[in-house]
Amino acid sequence: MENTVDWKLGLWWSLATIGGLVMGLVILFAGLGAAINNFPPFLFGLAIGCTFGLGCAVMQWVALRRLVSAWWIVATFAAWAIFWAANLAGLLGFGTDIFGKTLEGLGHGAAFGGLLGLFQWMVLRSKIRNAQWWIYANILGWSIGAALGDGIKAALGSEGPIEFVIVFIISTIVTAITLVRMFQNKTA
Repeated sequence: MENTVDWKLGLWWSLATIGGLVMGLVILFAGLGAAINNFPPFLFGLAIGCTFGLGCAVMQWVALRRLVSAWWIVATFAAWAIFWAANLAGLLGFGTDIFGKTLEGLGHGAAFGGLLGLFQWMVLRSKIRNAQWWIYANILGWSIGAALGDGIKAALGSEGPIEFVIVFIISTIVTAITLVRMFQNKTA
């Protein structure tokens, strides 16, 4: 019997992804942030990537468990860890003013979205025809979200994690729509 996919999957995906963000923020504010505060940038980024990566990976897999293998957790976790370690080690560059921060967000979002989309595509490709759209959706969602998030944070002069909230909302909407459409039209 074939599972039918409807917009409830998009809702579950969205709740799981936002749940992963909340889980990561709770862990950071509960003491991990203070514990890693003096780590070298590479290790600090690795810890951040592992924290948010594991939260998102597990929560998303719970939402998708009937559709994808547990390799989703490994792929998602690895992409988060690699990107954040490289990013906070200063390997990806950074902007200084509002325009520079917006461009930084655009570039970093595209890099992260591309890496995350590619790693998750490796899990999706045997399940969905045209799974490459997952890579494109991640690049689009994360680059637009990060550009807006970083730009708004710079414009407000905020020190809080507002950019994470903005990028998660935008990337989640884009990927939820893509995920539902892909599974509705699946034929691997």
